[in-house]
Amino acid sequence: MATLQQQNMTPDDMNQLPCRFLAAVSLVVFLLWLAGLLFLEPNPYGLYIFAGLALAVVMLVAGNGARGPQAAAKKSSADVEFLKELPAPFQLFTNVSIGVRTVPDAVVVGANGVFIVDVKTRSGKIEATAGSDWIRHKVGSKGTPYRVPMKNPLQQMNRDIRELQSYLASCGIRPWIDGSIYFTRAEFEEQIDGCYTASEDVLDHIKNFPDDHPLSEEEQKTVAEALAARQ
Repeated sequence: MATLQQQNMTPDDMNQLPCRFLAAVSLVVFLLWLAGLLFLEPNPYGLYIFAGLALAVVMLVAGNGARGPQAAAKKSSADVEFLKELPAPFQLFTNVSIGVRTVPDAVVVGANGVFIVDVKTRSGKIEATAGSDWIRHKVGSKGTPYRVPMKNPLQQMNRDIRELQSYLASCGIRPWIDGSIYFTRAEFEEQIDGCYTASEDVLDHIKNFPDDHPLSEEEQKTVAEALAARQ
């Protein structure tokens, strides 16, 4: 199957350039001032240089903080490596930025629809609830059981689907979008629709998904181009 993962700079990376440039310039100025302080007469404007350097550092940290949540959401391509087993003409896209904080682990495009796949690496036995939090049941190193809350991944998936629907609609196409969540190290107390603990089940779901809303080759191309533009 075709796999597309561009390495070009994203819009977020471009937005960080001014902050990084300012920080670099301020650091150079500081080092020059420090050299003058050590080897020449003290610079009376040193306080202002220090203030400028501090401002640059704050801007750099703030810029990285704004980028952090999205970067943290990105998974290694190894986490979705199993999706490459899908036959042609399925196409795989990874780390597609479709919203401010929406970066699905993978998006698959095929004749039978568009599929978002998120990979969760949390361990334990998962108890699904109707609320915004699910519960993970785990056992500590001394054999003591304990519970850990986790965000409801189905709610996150629904948000991702809406974001992708909105983005593709702005590109002039409205395909059917399905979502799957693959848990690599967890088990469920009860089977939950849309959640899988075996990669083979995710592949089977995508390959055998009913083509009630088929996409023509031209429509698949349009979707693929739109996704590639956000990698």
